[in-house]
Amino acid sequence: MSNEIYYPRRRDFLKGMVIGAGGYAFGSMLIHPKGAMGQSIEGYLEKVPMETRWGFASGAFITYTANYFKTLYDQGGKEKFVEFMKQQGQRARAGYKGLADRFGFTGNDAKSAAAIIPTIVTLSFGPQHKCEIEEATAKRATVKCINCTFWNVVQTMKITDDLCSYWSQYAWEGRAKAINPILTSTLVKARPRGDSLCEWVIELQA
Repeated sequence: MSNEIYYPRRRDFLKGMVIGAGGYAFGSMLIHPKGAMGQSIEGYLEKVPMETRWGFASGAFITYTANYFKTLYDQGGKEKFVEFMKQQGQRARAGYKGLADRFGFTGNDAKSAAAIIPTIVTLSFGPQHKCEIEEATAKRATVKCINCTFWNVVQTMKITDDLCSYWSQYAWEGRAKAINPILTSTLVKARPRGDSLCEWVIELQA
């Protein structure tokens, strides 16, 4: 028996590699149609407009929040729910200030707050959420919410408990204090209380 080891010539070896690679590629085309070639997460995301992605993510956040608040309300009752909202508004001040700083939202008077606070809310509530500044001076500003995506979701879910006005009251108060400790925010109108829209008055205290 010969102990020689067979080494194919380089030319024949490369020829075999080419033939093999071609066969593999052809087989892959049969398994994966042309339309499926080159697919990736990034590629699919690029097909979705940024505003649609924003709306999708915010919609999921709002639905989760509504369900969570409803559970809190059912388990603890209105009194504990309101206390939770008050504490949550106070705890979140640092986060609100961090967001404002991160995106370069400057200003610490009532007029600035009237622009900054609805912007921060809209980032979470999505592109369909709409607020308008009714009046704005350095000392006093009024903001109206003409389309609240959270309220719309709560209505769709047929939740009759007031999950929104206390959240709005204390969250806006916390945001105002985060911008400037001597700013106040007062919820003067609210849909859950029978008004046609929600409205806040932001004031710079002496």
